[in-house]
Amino acid sequence: MKCRSYYFLGRHIGVVILILAFTACENFIGVDVEKSQIVKEAVFSSDVTASSAVTGIYTDMYNGENSFASGNRYSVASLCGLSTDEIIYFPETVEFNAFENNNLLSSNTNVSSLWQTMYYSIYGANAVLEGLAKSTGVSAAVKQQLEGEALFIRAFCHFYLVNLFGDVPIITTINYSVTSKSTRQPPSVVYEQIISDLIMAKELMNEHYVTTGRVRPNRSTAAALLSRAYLYIGDWKNAELQASEIINDSKYSLEANLADVFLNNSDESIWQLMPVGLISNTNEGYMFILISAPTTTTQPFHLATSLVNAFDAEDKRRSEWINTKIIGTTNYYYPFKYKKGAGGSATTPSVSLTEYSMVFRLAEQYLIRAEARAHLNNLTQAISDLDLIRIRAGLPSILNINPTIDRTEFLLAVEQERRKELFTEWGHRWLDLKRTGRANIVLSGKQGWSPDDQLYPIPQIERDRNPQLGNQNPGY
Repeated sequence: MKCRSYYFLGRHIGVVILILAFTACENFIGVDVEKSQIVKEAVFSSDVTASSAVTGIYTDMYNGENSFASGNRYSVASLCGLSTDEIIYFPETVEFNAFENNNLLSSNTNVSSLWQTMYYSIYGANAVLEGLAKSTGVSAAVKQQLEGEALFIRAFCHFYLVNLFGDVPIITTINYSVTSKSTRQPPSVVYEQIISDLIMAKELMNEHYVTTGRVRPNRSTAAALLSRAYLYIGDWKNAELQASEIINDSKYSLEANLADVFLNNSDESIWQLMPVGLISNTNEGYMFILISAPTTTTQPFHLATSLVNAFDAEDKRRSEWINTKIIGTTNYYYPFKYKKGAGGSATTPSVSLTEYSMVFRLAEQYLIRAEARAHLNNLTQAISDLDLIRIRAGLPSILNINPTIDRTEFLLAVEQERRKELFTEWGHRWLDLKRTGRANIVLSGKQGWSPDDQLYPIPQIERDRNPQLGNQNPGY
């Protein structure tokens, strides 16, 4: 059987440390622990090496070429953006055009990459948890923080798996005899695991960041994903509580200047992934900022006209976060949230890392709380939350232009603000339309659209390896 080796690289004071290697024999979670050298005792013999085991997972998530979290064309942000009404893939490439045209096959390699890289990160998190449980060389404080981070990573990956694929296996071990025969669980059960992991992670992790910059999750990071998870399952009260905890934390504030939101020192950031060893600041900037027509696989995207037209003329997000490349008589609009592109920026090479990849930020928490409060029939405070986002964008407040807005109309207003605030970030638009039951209404005119397209197919290669995965998702 042909096998591939995957490596998690940890970095400490500039030194690359090989901290975890395992052989994955053509199986998304079927790693034979007994036949491969998994977590060596040396990795968990000290605070430094154990911390490297965890930071290595983040590095692999972002630097992995086809990783779901990479911010490049294989990422959740890009593929989900194609599935909805955000971005267009210009080159004729079947594996990508299939997302845009809602014509996915279970053999699509990009679908397989999403599935596999999420489970590889889950495997790494589980390996860390099991290594820490056996360790006697890691201090109690560091062990507690690292356990919390590993639980967070596991919940984070399961969150995207359940939202993209529906019923999925819940993996909480590296035991091959268990993982290789895993069955799919319904979303309600997956969310129970996600929330359980996050509650524990929140208790374990430090209130403050353990590094310079916000590149290692802390207690608020777990709360941020908790608020989102509660929102997605309709637990409005807990969504409001978790979002309020972050909003009331003095560490976080909305950046007044939209140009500062995605900087590495942004006061709005809750968790960012730090680029390591890249030729640009971020993968997102390198990929999205056009230096020519979007005809190559390195810069293949431009924004959908419908998204660009959704912004009011006075909306600062339109002028600050969207730019254009004019080729002949054609205007190609592209995301400009990240300002540093190929070679540093669109015009000036950069000599320093000033932008990190944003995963969670405060604006989303205001949007979550606004939506939750509306469902709790607290429209007055809900309007206040949404108006903070609108006013920063240079838009008139709802309180002034529509003070008698009803809940149904307000929830549609939240949907539109989420579309304009969070576009091309982590598949928000795709997941929002699905969770609110609005996908069929909004995307009905999209080429190839069918109600069954709301779930991606379970990769056929994984079903062949593990028959316990059961039936394929409807429509495939």
